[in-house]
Amino acid sequence: MSVVLALVPVALVTGAVVASASTADGVAASNMQFPIGPVGIAAVVVGLGGLVTGLVRHHRRVAAAAPQAAVASQAVVADAESADKAAA
Repeated sequence: MSVVLALVPVALVTGAVVASASTADGVAASNMQFPIGPVGIAAVVVGLGGLVTGLVRHHRRVAAAAPQAAVASQAVVADAESADKAAA
């Protein structure tokens, strides 16, 4: 999945390079392409990799916390029931 996400910025950059300004308005076309270069592409790929890694870590942390929260709520219910029985 991370390979697919890494290819998205590459496709966007190549699409931006292919797109050109229209000269129909009398505006001269610029020869300057989108100046991102290989270092910029590498930075985007590393950033997306960090984003995906962070999302996976967050998902695992939430998934691990869900059973603990269920056990804690069951313990509270059990304590409340035992307190009700002791009071009666």
